[in-house]
Amino acid sequence: MNIQTYHSKIRNDEQQDAQFLHLTSNEPYVSDTARAFANSRLADRYYMGGGDDELVDFGAFTTLGLPGVEALVRAAEEATKEMLGAAEVNLNCLSGVHAMMCAILSTTEPGDTVMTVHHDHGGHFATKGIVDRIGRKHVFTPAYDYDALKFDAEAIAKTFKERDCKALYMDVSYYLNPHNVREIREALGEEAIIIYDASHTMGLIMGQQFQAPLKEGANVICANTHKTLPGPQKGMIAFRDADFGKKANAIIDGCLYSSPHTASMIALSTTILEMKEFGQDFAKQIVANSNALAEALNMRGYHVRKANTGRWSENHQVHLMTEKIGKHNELWRKLYSNNINVNFDSPDVFKQGFFIRLGTQEITRRGMKEAEMKQIADFLQRGLNGYDFADEVTVFADKYRKAHYSFDE
Repeated sequence: MNIQTYHSKIRNDEQQDAQFLHLTSNEPYVSDTARAFANSRLADRYYMGGGDDELVDFGAFTTLGLPGVEALVRAAEEATKEMLGAAEVNLNCLSGVHAMMCAILSTTEPGDTVMTVHHDHGGHFATKGIVDRIGRKHVFTPAYDYDALKFDAEAIAKTFKERDCKALYMDVSYYLNPHNVREIREALGEEAIIIYDASHTMGLIMGQQFQAPLKEGANVICANTHKTLPGPQKGMIAFRDADFGKKANAIIDGCLYSSPHTASMIALSTTILEMKEFGQDFAKQIVANSNALAEALNMRGYHVRKANTGRWSENHQVHLMTEKIGKHNELWRKLYSNNINVNFDSPDVFKQGFFIRLGTQEITRRGMKEAEMKQIADFLQRGLNGYDFADEVTVFADKYRKAHYSFDE
């Protein structure tokens, strides 16, 4: 076997990636500082903590500790608690879906009923399947107000009580504004467990530019770590109450993972400390860029969905509706041929067919601001109209390679 044949193809993938302007809402731009140990031999080692004497002793099992990694992780945990208003956190989850599993498994029992959000209302595709396969019962949230872009709290509470639910898992992937968490908490009462999936907005929450779920009534925040939080592909969980969090963490750490993946843990912890240092400015610029991009598209005659606040967006997402401009796969290929990477989605959350879920988190991290949003809107318009200008896009994207709002600076 000639491994170089495969590696050569991957190098081609790398080269293609560098030529593209990435406008998806689900990917990050990790700093060089955070990625510094990706090729370290420590990436081959288990991270299980690290005492002053470098001995990790679990009684029946002892091993070499990594005290340097331990110090970084502890600093990141404290920063996470501060930014989220959490009593306990867990950074050991391996991905967003793994964090979802860990959150549900550690806060509910077999036989409990878990309510989740239907995909037509923006819910994640994997959640119901997970709930169905871990011995829990499942029910969907019953109603979503399409005009107000909010959940019907009273309808949720009615079904929650009728079906004797234990937890509500708010797993929304397509949204432009904060959820009405306070209203839902008031309707459900204090006994219900509310798990808020912040995979898309974790960085904005840390940067104090979105809602504060734990302060508004959620018991748990669950998330992946690679969208508006510009870290590696990992997962994390935060708990509002100390006793509740300690009990859940004992379950997670006791049996729901083995290694947290040392290199990724270093990258995540570094990214969290970057958010503590630069997160507010980063988050503010993300929201500013979303509104600037949406306005520029609106001025070009496109149908752009608005948030329920009256602005175009309160987060990193811009929803460009495409029902009147062509078939989604044909439009995607027009943009792809011009080195523009986007996602088309079609949940029934807007009852208007396919839309482009644009994301501003990566381009913001790369230093782009409001002026660049006008240029990007122009690229999108020309691409959707079938013009050929791929080299121009590559030259533009190549100007923005540095990771801003990071320790690289």
